[in-house]
Amino acid sequence: MKALFFIRDLPEPAHNGYKKRNFYLIKELESRGIQVILKVESPGNSKIKALFFSLFSVLPFSVKLRTSGKIKKKIAGYLKENPVDIIICDAVQRALNIPLDNPAYKILYEHNIESMIIKRYAQKEKNIFKKVFAFLECWKLSNFEKKMWNKFDCSIACSPVDKKIMLRYAPESKVHLINNGVESAYYSSNSNIIEKNTLIYTGQIGWYPNEDALVYFINEILPLVKQAVPEVKLWIVGNKPSDKIKEFSQKNSNITVTGFVEDVRELMQKACVYIVPLRIGSGTRLKILEALSMKKAVVTTTIGCEGIEVENNQHLLIRDAPEEFAKAVLDVLKNEALRISLGENGRKLIEEKYDWKIVFKDLDKILS
Repeated sequence: MKALFFIRDLPEPAHNGYKKRNFYLIKELESRGIQVILKVESPGNSKIKALFFSLFSVLPFSVKLRTSGKIKKKIAGYLKENPVDIIICDAVQRALNIPLDNPAYKILYEHNIESMIIKRYAQKEKNIFKKVFAFLECWKLSNFEKKMWNKFDCSIACSPVDKKIMLRYAPESKVHLINNGVESAYYSSNSNIIEKNTLIYTGQIGWYPNEDALVYFINEILPLVKQAVPEVKLWIVGNKPSDKIKEFSQKNSNITVTGFVEDVRELMQKACVYIVPLRIGSGTRLKILEALSMKKAVVTTTIGCEGIEVENNQHLLIRDAPEEFAKAVLDVLKNEALRISLGENGRKLIEEKYDWKIVFKDLDKILS
């Protein structure tokens, strides 16, 4: 069998959650004897052009940006000369580039619910013009998602929460679940060396939801932690931190911004608490799965651990109010038994439900 996978960019090196999910999907398909042909998204429209035309269209800006008749024609031409059994479209924004009249089985591979991310952004945005545009984009995107979930032969959700949303809005569609996962053998902890009073946040720092989480934590939560533990340190680890994030480290010697790190495990292993104060997002966070796999005590918001089958106060601590989040961080910093217990329970959950080898077991149902 052959599969054509239309993606945003190459999955290697797999340094972020988006690439990791694609990397392991390709690996699992190839292990089942399926040849995967990658077609990387080429530029569709310029942002200015896409923005202008989206104002007079029912299509969302994010779809206009990634849609091109030239790209669709190129893909259709390739498929005519090189027939495949499966076409996989990576995320809904690229869906209009897929020739839906092609006889191959067509799969829409969703990493999250895009309209949900825009909605949560709009709810937090204070600039009235950006807020109105975001809500309009959310409405357009929500309608577009429903249509595409119905048009593809099937869609794949990355969490039970996302699957439930997709079936609620498109009840006639066929939706399969493949959870996000983690390579538990790679993300493992063989050391008890912990640097006292250290907090860590990892991820693609340049992605807006990550930046928002850090700004929120540093402005509203960290000062509460510092009242009780003045020497507390925060390590911000990840690619493309904005000037705003860099300024925090310049003004506060207890905050370290590393930028890109080839292997985050060393710093994760040393940290006392893994924080995920996300307020915007959808899908599931691979960062939490990686932290749990490394036996880290995780303090998160509800949105941060959304879609992962965790129990509050057993696998991690879920706190949404700044005061509650700060107290949970302090509880872990001051209570070694709690830190160890959360770490052990988290690792057990990963081994039972979230190793990549486990989450892809449902792939066979789709292929059959």
